[in-house]
Amino acid sequence: MTLFSPEHSETHEDIPWYDVVVCGGGLAGATFSRHLLRKQPDASVLVIDGQTYPVPRAAHKVGESTVDIAGFYFSSVLGLAEYMADKHLPKHGLRYFFGKAGEPFADAPEIGLSAPPGRSTYQIDRGVLENDLYEMNCEAGVEIATGSMVREVDLGPDRGSHLVHYVDGEGMPRTARCRWVVDAMGRARYLQRKLGLERPTEGRFNAAWFRVAGVLDVEDFVPDDQADWHERVPGRRRRLSTNHLMGPGYWVWLIPLGSGNTSVGIVTSGEFHDIDGMSTLSGAVDWLERHEPDVASALTRHEVLDFLAVGDYSYTSSQVFSADRWGCVGEAAAFADPFYSPGSNMIAFENSALIELIGEDARGELRADRVDELSRFVLGQNDWLEYNIHSSYSYFGEPLIMALSFIWDTLLSWTTATPQIYNGIFLDEEKDAAVRAATPGLYALTVQVKRLFKQWERKAGPGRRFRFIDYYTIPFLQEAYERNLVEGKSVAELVDDHRHSMTVLEEVALAIFLIAVEDTMPERRAELDECAWLNAWAVGLDPERWDADGLFKPTTTPRSISGTYATLTALFDAPSPQPDTTPAALPIQLHL
Repeated sequence: MTLFSPEHSETHEDIPWYDVVVCGGGLAGATFSRHLLRKQPDASVLVIDGQTYPVPRAAHKVGESTVDIAGFYFSSVLGLAEYMADKHLPKHGLRYFFGKAGEPFADAPEIGLSAPPGRSTYQIDRGVLENDLYEMNCEAGVEIATGSMVREVDLGPDRGSHLVHYVDGEGMPRTARCRWVVDAMGRARYLQRKLGLERPTEGRFNAAWFRVAGVLDVEDFVPDDQADWHERVPGRRRRLSTNHLMGPGYWVWLIPLGSGNTSVGIVTSGEFHDIDGMSTLSGAVDWLERHEPDVASALTRHEVLDFLAVGDYSYTSSQVFSADRWGCVGEAAAFADPFYSPGSNMIAFENSALIELIGEDARGELRADRVDELSRFVLGQNDWLEYNIHSSYSYFGEPLIMALSFIWDTLLSWTTATPQIYNGIFLDEEKDAAVRAATPGLYALTVQVKRLFKQWERKAGPGRRFRFIDYYTIPFLQEAYERNLVEGKSVAELVDDHRHSMTVLEEVALAIFLIAVEDTMPERRAELDECAWLNAWAVGLDPERWDADGLFKPTTTPRSISGTYATLTALFDAPSPQPDTTPAALPIQLHL
């Protein structure tokens, strides 16, 4: 059966017809196919897949570390909860260490979770997942041409069908007709290049990664007799986190794989570290010896299985979906940065949006403005990630700034991005309009807070210090997680959630601003205490701009932020006193 009636054409009658042809059978293409048939069981689908199966169990692909959006997508939207729990490792959240070469690893400030999170996320072994998705999709009725290569896609004009020309696994030329064509061919970005849609991103960001045999565990970097360090995360669960070892302009990942091996990666800003210095395995190991010697030392006990380096990995596009019935998913659409493990998040958004459009087309309801709206939504998610993450590399080596930046980004994700997938907000025009109306000024606030962090890095003082922050125990983060990561909410409930989130975001932004002022210019703190309320949309570290920018002319309801401020400052040691300055009075007086 099919969703659409084939276009009749005397010249094409002998060419096989499909509702959808998916070019590429990797993670994006395979999940798209499963998702489509769960939503549209009658759809006829051909996947043109360059792989042959089974792919190697420890295939040389980036181990896919998921966060809450992707965790929900795999478990609930794709219906794989039991499978994921059985075949892949549970993820123990994101974890960050801010050490210095030559100092004991146990002295590095740490941000992470002590106990497992409430919603399931996973450390995926890509080889295992893609083999299993192949079997699932075959059983579901997806036709998969393995070992095949796409040669050309002729996009049909107006309402005509598309022609996809490919070479099959036997080397024979083939052609398929379809109503919708999906580019899931990764960084080749076939459709974007064919149509001239690719857009570069600012800066140059590089990565090198490899796999080692066996378990490379950060717990082994600290002697067992340092019980306090080990006991603050019981059960040696740090290994199950996506571990980030942070430094100026770089981070190093350590990610466990279900195959029993470990993925090791180096990601850098070209402004700080040249890709040429780590473009070979020996160069990458030398780089680790200089910057993360504990990792380099551990490598001597493991066999390296593979290696790959990619320069200038980030890119975007001006369009990912078209009313001419094509779409791009996965790395064929855009790629921001691996820092917050967003790869499968973007697949979840892209697949969901494109499948919604295919369904609207099947009902005769496809509108060009709707297609453009969902294309902009997907690109907006990617482009914000790119801007937000890439502008942070310069303060990756500043523990205080980075801790508050991570807390802010986590709050923003749990209150605004994650609910989108849990409740399909971006797929429902009524929900989307209501949520937008409930969050006026959201984007402007996030940009202003990012500017605050960038100003702070240039003026950073001695800084408050910390040893360990369990971010789930922060009350406003825990409340945001429990309130927003819930499916099945009504429009009214979503509006209430987002109005509440706006008040929390505003208060947290102001508390971060006060801490930044105390760190960079404590002598100016007292004048802020004299104000009943401040404008969070005007925070900044140039006092000469405070009046002109409207810092002292808020437009929202005054309220106390003493509790939020106390929550954040309690995470850190007291600030180091500076000569000839008077520390700010505590508790703060910013309230009505």
